[in-house]
Amino acid sequence: MLCNLCFCIFLCIYLAYSYCSNSISRVCHDTFIHNNNNNNNCLRLSDEAMRVAVVYRLGCKSCEPRTCVCDKAISARGLHGLACRRSGPRHQRHSQFNNILWRASKRASVPAMKEPAGLSRDDGKRPDGVMLLPWAKGKPLAWDVTVPDTYADSHLADTATTAGAAADKAANNKVAKYRQIANSRICVPVAIESAGTWNHQAVELVQELGRRMTAVTEDTREATYLFHRMSVALQRGNAISFHSTFTTK
Repeated sequence: MLCNLCFCIFLCIYLAYSYCSNSISRVCHDTFIHNNNNNNNCLRLSDEAMRVAVVYRLGCKSCEPRTCVCDKAISARGLHGLACRRSGPRHQRHSQFNNILWRASKRASVPAMKEPAGLSRDDGKRPDGVMLLPWAKGKPLAWDVTVPDTYADSHLADTATTAGAAADKAANNKVAKYRQIANSRICVPVAIESAGTWNHQAVELVQELGRRMTAVTEDTREATYLFHRMSVALQRGNAISFHSTFTTK
């Protein structure tokens, strides 16, 4: 009886992932589903992180309605933490993505620098990372990570009808932001929604990094492992952001 119940729960989760995602996001979601069967502890989710991921995906009640530390109301779904401007863990999640890409670049024998200074921008802002060797067409690659919230009020009208709408919008904003350095570098936006959908440039970048790591290590699973790490980092970050909204007032 217990085995049948577990199978039904798993099937519901899998169908929810498949139904709510387009073809690109399904690739990333499937890696998340398989992660908890992986023996590598760094790719495992805690019980609470798994609970938060499941209730967010299925639209279940995640907590009691309450008031956030920013004094805004939080519904029983608990989605506010994914976009709360007072949520420090959102920045940690961003840094984790950047570190994963930086380490992957080094593993592919392409040295990279995080947040490089001296790029041509009037406002002083800089991308999250830049590779120090040519990536394609004789140009080095620069990447910039962003994690738009699928359920934010500003995105919900679009994401409710089009999978990846928030990621595509955020990616386009990044392209416009770094237009000044596009002549000397290949600028790739890495936009991953809080619900798990990726923009196509991010998927292509991870796949190419995987191919180049495979050329170095001869392990054909490098791209899969990289998708695993990014997927787990997202779910862990979502869970931490969710818990950061609790207050003891």
